[in-house]
Amino acid sequence: MVSTYSEAGVDINASEKATEALIAQIKDVNRKGDGEAIKLENGFAGLVKLGDGALAVCTDGVGSKILLAEELDSIHTVGIDCVAMNVNDLICVGSEPLSFVDYIALEKPDEKLMAKIGMGLAEGCKQANCTLSGGETAILPELVHGFDIAGTSVGYVKQKDIIDGTKISEGDVLIGLKASGPHSNGYTLIRKLFDGDKEIGKQLVKPTRIYVKEVMDLVKQVEVHGIAHITGGGLDNINRINDNFQYVIDNPLPVLPVFNWLQKKGNIKDNEMYRTFNMGMGMIIIINKSDADKSISILGDDSQVIGYVQKGKDVEHSALL
Repeated sequence: MVSTYSEAGVDINASEKATEALIAQIKDVNRKGDGEAIKLENGFAGLVKLGDGALAVCTDGVGSKILLAEELDSIHTVGIDCVAMNVNDLICVGSEPLSFVDYIALEKPDEKLMAKIGMGLAEGCKQANCTLSGGETAILPELVHGFDIAGTSVGYVKQKDIIDGTKISEGDVLIGLKASGPHSNGYTLIRKLFDGDKEIGKQLVKPTRIYVKEVMDLVKQVEVHGIAHITGGGLDNINRINDNFQYVIDNPLPVLPVFNWLQKKGNIKDNEMYRTFNMGMGMIIIINKSDADKSISILGDDSQVIGYVQKGKDVEHSALL
């Protein structure tokens, strides 16, 4: 029985090094004027200038959750996951999602499969209030067995309103937003542990929550200092906002039952769980302490103050002490 993401076949450290090798070759590709890059270290979306505003762009897929969705006859939800993984990244820089395009690679043409995928894409874009502008379908029998899906989303934000983590200061508070489940991360490990239990299966294929509406409502009414989408890498995503502080989580949202099941099933250590999964918190927002009550009232009952910012480095979580 596997008990780490690496044993399941995904080495996060090796993946980061591979990504760094790619970035080293493309980092100097940049035009001037409109389209010029706006530097954002480890940001969740790429930013380029457009007049006094900025276009935010990101791309992502669903990963091996697709295989579990196929097994559990839930293909109609993976389109939602694909949209969610993109638009949830866009809003981390304060940009409002405007457009989404998809890329679907198939082993062979399949009308019924494509209709189910389309249902999810449409629902995801409706939830995110963005236009599904087009896409590409490729038939690749020599490369693909089954299908794969990825997407790209574009958003817009005024340059003066970009959320880049530079306003974070000691004493700020962290607000956690509840996740719907594992979202779309950790499924190489999850699939090794899944034993066919139908009720657990329903929780595992639940679509990734889309946070666009509540987060956009918040940034229009409150000065937001930082936003982290908790995806692959778990709590390490918080450091991506600004790694010059320590983020203390002493009042976390409840861990969802599906994570307790996974941990018990695989005898997975706490550190591995919190590095692989969102553990029930899909989005973390950093604001001034004085704005906490107002922010909670905007974000709703699925949110709460989970911690604070102090001097130091990294993330400290009460479950890992």
